[in-house]
Amino acid sequence: MALVWLYSRQVPLALLPFGIYSIFHFASYVRQIIIPTIQPPQQINPPTGAPPSAKPQFKSSPIADKIGAFVKNNYDFSMYMVATLEVGLWIRLFLSVLIFQRNAWVLILIYTAFLRARYAQSSFVQKTVTHLRARVDNLLAGQSIPPAARQVWEAMKQGIARFGDLTDFSGPAGSAGPGPKKAQ
Repeated sequence: MALVWLYSRQVPLALLPFGIYSIFHFASYVRQIIIPTIQPPQQINPPTGAPPSAKPQFKSSPIADKIGAFVKNNYDFSMYMVATLEVGLWIRLFLSVLIFQRNAWVLILIYTAFLRARYAQSSFVQKTVTHLRARVDNLLAGQSIPPAARQVWEAMKQGIARFGDLTDFSGPAGSAGPGPKKAQ
């Protein structure tokens, strides 16, 4: 996806998910590689009476522990935020298609394939889509909303569901269709 954004027009919203991922990758790299290289873990003396064949235990750096706690405490929220940004970016690209921006069709096709793959692999994207669907359903449930708007939304939901069904490759390998029938 990074190469697509590199060679297409600039969409600043696309940088935010990469930035969030980069923060967590950098923090994990520092915690797992850099800190142990600079300050190796110290071996803890085994308790008295421990068998000599016991596996030695090591004490990690307090800085590494703080970084690990930061990642653990903020990972879920950050991944939910990334998923929301990814869905928001798809909406932004869809709007650019509606106003006929240059290369918008190419971008939305590629990004739709990317988002479909993310939906299949990420529970955060699935929760974001479910949350968005519920919000729009609630928004359109009001009496002041014309029935045509609800019909358009229902048609969109059915189209998206049909697209999801057509592109769902999560079944077991070789289950593309029924097997050969036995002769009776």
